[in-house]
Amino acid sequence: MLKELSSFSSVRFNNFLFSILFIMAAGLESRAPKAAFWSTLFFQIVLLAPLLVTFSVDTQHRLPPERVATWPLTRTQRLLLSSVSFALNPLFIVLFFGYLFWMGLAAALFFVLLALIVHTTVYAVSRLPFKLRIHASLGISRTPLKVGGIAQEMWREVQGTLDFWVALLIAVIGTLYRLFGRAPEPEAFPMLSLFVGIAMSTVAQRMLRLDEGRALLRYRLLPIAGWKLLVTQDMTFLIPLAVMVSLLSLRTGVAFGLVAIAVGRYPSLRQRANQRRWRFVGGDPRFGVAQVLLGGFAGIGAARTGLWVLAVAFAIYLVSIFWGEMLWKRSLAA
Repeated sequence: MLKELSSFSSVRFNNFLFSILFIMAAGLESRAPKAAFWSTLFFQIVLLAPLLVTFSVDTQHRLPPERVATWPLTRTQRLLLSSVSFALNPLFIVLFFGYLFWMGLAAALFFVLLALIVHTTVYAVSRLPFKLRIHASLGISRTPLKVGGIAQEMWREVQGTLDFWVALLIAVIGTLYRLFGRAPEPEAFPMLSLFVGIAMSTVAQRMLRLDEGRALLRYRLLPIAGWKLLVTQDMTFLIPLAVMVSLLSLRTGVAFGLVAIAVGRYPSLRQRANQRRWRFVGGDPRFGVAQVLLGGFAGIGAARTGLWVLAVAFAIYLVSIFWGEMLWKRSLAA
């Protein structure tokens, strides 16, 4: 379990975490640490929920079945180990004591209760008598496009990041608020759309490294133009983002996504930072700040000013495609 602690280090350079810390800093400046807690409670929950799912993967499932079979444990003892395995994660212990010293015992116990609920849900779903699978007819690989295989691989890797699930959780909560809220605030939807984009934005910096860099070698061997590869990957990023923000603020989300991809083009092609699956994506803080600021300006501008801001964001994206084509050719020649 101690080996798992280092694998979560990528969250330190995640854009969504930066945004939460920035909001917390506003509360701390007012010398009210509790105000910082309550002002970011929603974002803390959506950030913790995917983490708690990864904590809930049974310790016995992290090891080879042959080794687990040699353990001298009874069935009751194995069940007990499964029920408390989430609490053995070192990061869980760190977070527990963090909430304990920050907000007191009540907040720490609420964190434990949330972890227990998530763990129980994961435990129950993993033992269903049937598998939850998407029908093969809906697979991307069945599309008539020649790049369907690349899109399928990219989609699988995007789903394997916790960033995607945080963005999806925010989008679902925001959509439910819009559909069923008694008096939803119109100004809240562009902001929720921005946070969906921020949650996804770090992925744009690691498009070619989401499978620990293994796909990069395969892409170099494919007889495909660099710009086609980049556009295929970008659409696999943009289309799910557009779907998630479709009922919130489509213009805001798409404008932010276009700028985030354009800014993340260089680190995606040039930086060698491999990414582990089922973790938050760790990016470059320099490009992360640029993504959040420039993408935020584009998203808010598209929501308040009009479609011309979206057109500017699209033009920036097109420039990044041609620039990415040059970088791709250089990488092939290296």
